[in-house]
Amino acid sequence: MKTKQQTNILVVDDVLENLQLLVNILCNEGYKIRPALSGEAALKAIDKQLPDLILLDIQMPGMNGYEVCRLLKEDSKTKHIPILFISALSDMKDKVKAFKMGGDDYINKPFQFEEVKARVETHLKLKSYQDHMQEQVNQGIKDVERLSQDIIDTQREVIFTMGEICETRSLETGLHVKRVAEYSYLLATLAGSEEAEQIKQASPMHDIGKVAIADHILNKPGKLTAEEWQVMKSHSDLGYKMLSASRTELLKMAAVIAHQHHEKWDGSGYPQGLKGEEISFVARIVAVADVFDALNHSRCYKAAWPQAKVLDFLKEQRGQHFDPQLIDLFFTSLDKFLLIKEKYKG
Repeated sequence: MKTKQQTNILVVDDVLENLQLLVNILCNEGYKIRPALSGEAALKAIDKQLPDLILLDIQMPGMNGYEVCRLLKEDSKTKHIPILFISALSDMKDKVKAFKMGGDDYINKPFQFEEVKARVETHLKLKSYQDHMQEQVNQGIKDVERLSQDIIDTQREVIFTMGEICETRSLETGLHVKRVAEYSYLLATLAGSEEAEQIKQASPMHDIGKVAIADHILNKPGKLTAEEWQVMKSHSDLGYKMLSASRTELLKMAAVIAHQHHEKWDGSGYPQGLKGEEISFVARIVAVADVFDALNHSRCYKAAWPQAKVLDFLKEQRGQHFDPQLIDLFFTSLDKFLLIKEKYKG
């Protein structure tokens, strides 16, 4: 993996103040930064030297960010470069368009310094992993077992880190994704699944689509309006679109979890209204883990529920929200789930 001093980041924004702020943030982290004040200037800079990552504004005179992204993703020489849109546009249709153009992430202005730094670091780790794989393919894999473990470890780190970033943006602690992973592993093991470890590793990405949800909706302290609720629900589709293009089995599983973990056993969930075993087993597992943890802890829109109320809810929703067999397994080993809750309390 390249050091920060070796990492080349292109920052594109037509507003000089914004450009300088981003340049300062990333320079202070030790990265090598190249600024560009327009889409046309960005393409010229890329033609001279390929960057490792691009931060790209959308609204610019002349060539806008969408067009820059489209051109880069259509070119075999540049399609692998991570593009993080950073824009004041907060409407859902703008964010969906950004991902359809091939964008890898979306950060709203005004941005938080720590969020920018964290997302840049995460995408650089993912790119490093992908580059490493390609190098091994080109050179010939001499030590398959060691390489496979390296790849798995890198995947796990990237997935967990991105899950933590998503939770941090929604004002939640990263312990949520840790607890959900542990609950999911335990429940999958109780169900006799041979994929328990993979489910544990993929589950932290269940809400990754929320990175594209506007802060005023994501962190609203009160009840969402009907329109806001429709936007919030879109995170399942967005998460699936972000992850489903991957060729790795772990991210494919994460895509299914992101898409289906809000489906309900009786068919009343979203986004597809799937029913019973139409819902993927892995998503049914994470649904129980996610709701159990969410109800046990405070969120911006609610206080934590008393433990007895949480357990009553799970029993009431057996065969409605949740797979009845999974709920039965949950209660047969309730003490183990409560131990995990206590171990990772925050």
